[in-house]
Amino acid sequence: MAINLDAPMTWHEFKKLEKEEQREYLQHLIDTYGANAVSFGKMFHVGAQTVRKHIAEADLGITLSRGSRVDKVRWNEFLGIADEEGSQEPAAGTAPAMQICSATLRFAGKIDVDTIAAELSRVFDGNTQGQIEVSFTVGGQAEE
Repeated sequence: MAINLDAPMTWHEFKKLEKEEQREYLQHLIDTYGANAVSFGKMFHVGAQTVRKHIAEADLGITLSRGSRVDKVRWNEFLGIADEEGSQEPAAGTAPAMQICSATLRFAGKIDVDTIAAELSRVFDGNTQGQIEVSFTVGGQAEE
């Protein structure tokens, strides 16, 4: 299977690749963007620990540095995400951009912490300020 090293892919697509293709793809992204487990998780919509675990279990021969610095601007361009750091305050007299004020996420069934973390990382960009309240029901459905 020929892979495009310069295009993002889903976790499902990645897992279908041969071991050597997986290693080559990840290594290319590390070398090009300084990608790490967190940035791979952002692309794949899985938790960073899921990425680390797969690399170890598949014996891909890649060592991810927890201290590596990702080129966020280039990484977001690679993912097709607009650069939020370069945005400016709205001009006087214009309405501010729309933003999330509150949200509710509900998950039912077998609890997959990596999926929940991935969904939260899609909502919060690392610069978000506010409060988070976590409530849950184990072994049943949450009450309304």
